[in-house]
Amino acid sequence: LYNELQVQESVGGEAAYAASDMTVADCPYDKVAENLDWCGSLPVGTLTTGTVSYAAEWLWAYDSEAAEPNDVAIPDFGGGISDMAVNDVSVDGIINVGTGNVKTGMVGWRADTTVVDEDGVPIPAQLSITDTFYTEQTLQTSSAQAVSADGLIIAGFGETKRGNKAFVTTVLDATTDPITLESYVLPAIDGGKWSEAYAMTPDGLYIAGRSDSPKGPQACIWFVDPTTAEWAVKGLGGLSKKKYDSVATGIVQRPGAADGELMVVGYSKSILYPSEAFVWTGNPTLEEEEIGYLYDLEYILIKTGVGEASLMGSSWILNQATGVGLYSDGTARIVGWGVNPEGGIEAWAVTGYPVEELATLLTHD
Repeated sequence: LYNELQVQESVGGEAAYAASDMTVADCPYDKVAENLDWCGSLPVGTLTTGTVSYAAEWLWAYDSEAAEPNDVAIPDFGGGISDMAVNDVSVDGIINVGTGNVKTGMVGWRADTTVVDEDGVPIPAQLSITDTFYTEQTLQTSSAQAVSADGLIIAGFGETKRGNKAFVTTVLDATTDPITLESYVLPAIDGGKWSEAYAMTPDGLYIAGRSDSPKGPQACIWFVDPTTAEWAVKGLGGLSKKKYDSVATGIVQRPGAADGELMVVGYSKSILYPSEAFVWTGNPTLEEEEIGYLYDLEYILIKTGVGEASLMGSSWILNQATGVGLYSDGTARIVGWGVNPEGGIEAWAVTGYPVEELATLLTHD
């Protein structure tokens, strides 16, 4: 998007964290021809003006001559620091979830952009998370990090005396005050004290994030164990074998895939760098011997030859993978940021990720 959300750098800062789906199949977007139509996709994030941060959803590319603003800005709740952000959005762009602050600390929220106040601003509903089934524990704070495609399932984390705890919650009734939720506090890896959820599959059945463990913070996934019908956690390891420091930031489901039905991206400490992008694929089971692998993304691009055309595989340092999407033909697109061949920090996108080839091209060591 270059800098089309807002080109006037002096007015403040902007950061986009997610976007809804495009509604136009053959998108006419063309930067050179200045056709800046996003084809129905709505980016969301945060908009900072001075010392005030608003949760924001951008409606179209910035146009200095437009009569109306190009964004919807949601103000803070009051009483806390002014720091609002939209972390994720439903597939249709209607439901935003994010994090704000009140006097007692951070609070997650959900906003239906079709429900507005007298000024036309969406009304965010605060999320109070109480484990409905297992512990009846209420989290002291909350942060909504991910939402399902339909906007009804939310994942994130909240604070307890022992550290953050990951949660998943389903909206049963959004018209009540507070809204009616059915929540689970998700388990940590055995021996771990805290956990945080950051991403989920569109159907909300699989969640990715990180958990404390005896070997350090570890990327992990959560899913409902069919044997117990309860939420279970599976550690994914890390790129450093001695001491883990990894986190999962994106997850997609690939039914019938030869190398595992889940694909997870994130970043991890490695023997070379403090942070390096990784890809994990495997099955949502607790069995260690089930097919799956975790490799650094640079290794995969070099091994398969996908990175040769752009030199990404050998000339870049891919510090973080922050998101992943899957096409109908089975190929994947991974996005993130890293150090380019000139030594600058730059966003990158890997297209044509060789999903089907990896089972035979990579050894599982």
